[in-house]
Amino acid sequence: MKLVLALSLALAMSLGIAAQTSTTRVMPADFKSDNCTLFPDGDYADCCEEHDKDYYFGGTNAERKASDARLKQCVASKGKGWKRRLLAKSVYLGVRLGGVQWLPTPFRWGFGNKRPHKSSVKARVEMPKDIH
Repeated sequence: MKLVLALSLALAMSLGIAAQTSTTRVMPADFKSDNCTLFPDGDYADCCEEHDKDYYFGGTNAERKASDARLKQCVASKGKGWKRRLLAKSVYLGVRLGGVQWLPTPFRWGFGNKRPHKSSVKARVEMPKDIH
């Protein structure tokens, strides 16, 4: 009886959710973070893992900048003093420079997309064939 009641309650609660558009991104089951790519995994590895999740999906430049800022803040929050601030700034600079989406790296912005970001293609201008 408890199971039927629990299932009925869960179903009733989920009916409103089905009609809403979800912005939640679901990580694939085989996703594996390498923590702090090309950087030592310190007591801030969890910050890097969350950052990897953002980078997996990619998005706009503003979203990337916000994700990188969250990483910097998270790393800085794990300690105190000038060394921690320098570490946080170094991590931030590394991801800003090394995480651009047009680099063919496994850690670029949007690395989980099957088709990498396409740069804008310049329109071809064809000359008429009858011009001498």
